[in-house]
Amino acid sequence: MSDYEALLHFNKRAVTVEMIQYLASSTASIIQIKKSNNMIDIALPAPPLTQFIQGLISHSNVQTPTLMATTVYLAKLRSIIPGNVYGIETTRHRIFLGCLILAAKTLNDSSPLNKHWAKYTDGLLHIREVNTIERELLEYFDWNVTITTKELITCLTPFLQPIKEQFLRQKRQDYLLFNAPVQGQLREYITSTSNESHSRSSSSMSLPSLASTATLSTVDSRRSRMAYNHIYSIDEMGTPTKLKTTKSPLSDKENFTVDFDRCIPPKCSVDVTKTRPIMLDKTTKRTSKKAVKSSNWHSIFS
Repeated sequence: MSDYEALLHFNKRAVTVEMIQYLASSTASIIQIKKSNNMIDIALPAPPLTQFIQGLISHSNVQTPTLMATTVYLAKLRSIIPGNVYGIETTRHRIFLGCLILAAKTLNDSSPLNKHWAKYTDGLLHIREVNTIERELLEYFDWNVTITTKELITCLTPFLQPIKEQFLRQKRQDYLLFNAPVQGQLREYITSTSNESHSRSSSSMSLPSLASTATLSTVDSRRSRMAYNHIYSIDEMGTPTKLKTTKSPLSDKENFTVDFDRCIPPKCSVDVTKTRPIMLDKTTKRTSKKAVKSSNWHSIFS
């Protein structure tokens, strides 16, 4: 926001206590006051400057643009009046009233007359004093009562800067509100973000997948099947040394082939806990095919 835009926003505001205090402090900084020993001034003291300004505002119904334009005249008058000059108790009241009259007559097509302003002072000043104040100020300003935008911005900087900062904060909030995700998208975004962070944090635990119980049981089952098949292959096709030394009739190739055709597994010296159930309750003898059918065989499931 530019200074001119902030000035336009400021002119739309109502008169506040801060504005009145700012005008009173600006007026008080122009000239110093020397206490008077006059009995009349002691008996009827002038009202506080803030109260006097507030009375003028309520009586004249002056708005913010006209009221705050007096700061330009007060700033010019501060640079004109020497610092070693002292005024009476009502000097500051007179200075502010004269600047307000000039601002009202310069900026408005219709403004109160001086007799009206005299009434707005609640008897503090008479009409002749009001006319004298106006003429003296015009002589101080050399009848140059023009007010520029640059002068207004310079004098009203304490009020314009907060407006610009507030506008920037509101703009950021509107931007965040406009670009914020809707409720469903926000939930999905949070879920996806949490899942991604969880997968990244647990990647070190998920990499060694072989360390799980299911994987170990699978590996053990595979190893047991491989060992069982290896034992079975040795049992059927191998020729153990023990059988050769005892010269069993099943150790030669011819008998092995005959027995293999008859589906008679050879006797093996492997541990009983890892071999299949014994099919015969006593040693086998070579018989014919008919004898095999009538022999005393035990079932594999018996």
